[in-house]
Amino acid sequence: MFELRMQFYQKYPRITDNYIDFKSMLKNCELRTIRYFAFLLENKIKNREKMIHRYENEFLHDDTELLIQNGEQVLKLLIPYLPITSEEIHSFSEWSGRYYKNSIERVCIKIIKKANAAVITSNPELVWNIFRSFEVCNSDLLNEVLLDAFVKFPTSYSDCIISFISNDFNKIIFDKTSGNGDELNLVKKVISKHGENCIKETFLDLEQQIINYVSLRAKDIYMRRVEFNKQNNEHTVYWSFWGDLQYELLRALPIDRLSNQSKQLLRVLERKFIKGSRMYYYSSGGGGSVNSPVSGKKLSDNNWKEILLSKKLKNRKESSWKDVPGGIIENSREAFSRSFNSSVTENPENMLKLVLSMEESIDDVFIDALLSGIAHSNSLINVDQFLIEKAILRYPGSYDSYRASSMCTIIEKKRHILWSQEIIDVLLDIAVNHHNPEGEKPNVTNANDKEMKSINMLFSNAINCVRGQAAEAIGALLWDDSSYFQQFKDTIEHIINDDNPAVRLSTMFILWPVYNIERDWAAEKILKLIEDDYRFAGFHGMKNMFFLLYSKYRERIIRVIEKCYNSDDEDLVKMGAHCLAEMYILKNEFVAEMSDVDTMSMKQAEEVLMMVMLYFNKDEYNELAKDIIYRYRNSELDLEMPISRLFYDDLINLERDEEFLLQIMNSKLSRRTVHAFIHYLEEESRSLIAFKNIIFTMSQSLITGNISSEERTWGIDDSVSKLIIGLYDEVSSSQQYEHKEISAKCLDVWDLMFENQIGSARTLSQEMMQR
Repeated sequence: MFELRMQFYQKYPRITDNYIDFKSMLKNCELRTIRYFAFLLENKIKNREKMIHRYENEFLHDDTELLIQNGEQVLKLLIPYLPITSEEIHSFSEWSGRYYKNSIERVCIKIIKKANAAVITSNPELVWNIFRSFEVCNSDLLNEVLLDAFVKFPTSYSDCIISFISNDFNKIIFDKTSGNGDELNLVKKVISKHGENCIKETFLDLEQQIINYVSLRAKDIYMRRVEFNKQNNEHTVYWSFWGDLQYELLRALPIDRLSNQSKQLLRVLERKFIKGSRMYYYSSGGGGSVNSPVSGKKLSDNNWKEILLSKKLKNRKESSWKDVPGGIIENSREAFSRSFNSSVTENPENMLKLVLSMEESIDDVFIDALLSGIAHSNSLINVDQFLIEKAILRYPGSYDSYRASSMCTIIEKKRHILWSQEIIDVLLDIAVNHHNPEGEKPNVTNANDKEMKSINMLFSNAINCVRGQAAEAIGALLWDDSSYFQQFKDTIEHIINDDNPAVRLSTMFILWPVYNIERDWAAEKILKLIEDDYRFAGFHGMKNMFFLLYSKYRERIIRVIEKCYNSDDEDLVKMGAHCLAEMYILKNEFVAEMSDVDTMSMKQAEEVLMMVMLYFNKDEYNELAKDIIYRYRNSELDLEMPISRLFYDDLINLERDEEFLLQIMNSKLSRRTVHAFIHYLEEESRSLIAFKNIIFTMSQSLITGNISSEERTWGIDDSVSKLIIGLYDEVSSSQQYEHKEISAKCLDVWDLMFENQIGSARTLSQEMMQR
């Protein structure tokens, strides 16, 4: 049917308005909607812009959780429509965000940005390869898209991104189309993030590009300044023609990485631009916040009554916008409701009394704002219970309304009061009959998980769907008053058997307190839920529950832990590894798994070691913990980070653990372990004499070549050679025989390091010989 419609629109494009509901389509069939959207762009059909603009406000605002799900396909469909010639892109163009426009072109840019963000999360290389094809392009619009995406790239791409900018510096750094009011805003974000993580050579190249930049406008500004001053002897002007860009961009770079030249230049520029530079700022309709005409104003009760009962607002179908300094004024029902919501949050009881005093019908959008404002107010605890109950019963909402979410939040936060039976009935009704979530569909997704496959996404849906929030409120009431259990029991059974897995997971909020009320009943329900869907084992606190259930349900618990440990979901692997390691330490379970560490994956080994570290400093488990850690001494996995927790968490007792440390340092020594050890010595201000054996062992590893060239690039040899110097300094002036021996050994090690050109030894020795 969709293909038939598209063929029909291709032949009769002006008839599109009669058939398509853009908003519903995007929610339910993204790719088809984007294809239709591309069709609108191609045919420049402007009669749907107002509808699309309403969609943009609701779904594409930067702080929404919605992500484009099929990012790669969306990019392939929309990028070809981006113009690349300057004739098509200018401040008043439909593609430009300056002078705020509700155009399909600007919505296209926002969708592309969302698609970029989605794809970068899962496959940044794909987006990077697309961008590499843009290197020869000279387009302000592409600059906006590129720079916005660069901010979202992980720091593993920092070198590539900074090099990309340096190679085409004059063309790529300016964003003249987003409408944010600052042409350098995006590039400042990019270099601030990636300038921190790129290598030194790449950073210096960017720094020189910034310092040497001269604006194309510089000559013109200078000539006009000279001409003006010639003709106006009574008034001399000092229009800036150089330094503005340097002032803006050097301040965005990490100060600790700046060269002395840049630091000196920046000090001069800060004196020059005491009040700041304005060359690259502009007034636009696109920047700032969007507010209602009453936002931030203190209104009387009568003022709010007029707004709440306004027929003009209720009947208004379209928003009107006005550009003002610092943002945009939106004159719409929704904008006024947001302002009302803010007012309720600040003063919930007074606004509640105001609404309840009004007998006239109030638009649902304001009732939703009222209950949401109460639910999220810091003053909720002080709001009169009677007023809240009266509002909930007067304005119950439908089974489709998200108002029920606010009701559940209010009940959950005010769990300590005795709610009337009518309110309890409302809560139980929501838990069973509310339509959100629909069937097995998720409410929240991301680019990597569209079907709630991971425990993380499953839990996100549990706390963001209405029936799940009702379950959470029921659990809160049971924690405070166990007498509710018999009344809630049938409802709990219904939630356990809900069609939606996220709602079933939310039952755990209830079964935790029920375990303290009717233990066997709750235990069977918990185990049955986990056995039906082992992902539920990732619910917070489940590890402790496993230990509570272990004695009676050992075999069932062991099977669930094994499933988690071998899962593809990293969060479940973490949970399974923690349980497996702790069960081994406390119950001597999983002996085979813990004995054969070479079969472990990186994630499994990391998390096992993280759990072992929690027992390292407990005297009764110290020897076992050391034995487990030592099993990894020849592992090919990069496990230095968890092992380094020994130092970062100050777990070492030298008298008890010296032999163990010698074994670790003499195994596959790595940069993280060494640096963690040195950090430990510095932070604790430890005497190096006590650690002499370990320092000499580390030195021997360097001298004999047990340290790889890759690890040396991280400065391990330099750090160890400085430890030798520090140890020598501590003992060189002492007359004690033991200290003299240490001193002599330090000199021997220093000679060997000098001969092998290791660390600071050769450089410092040469400097001393030249004096």
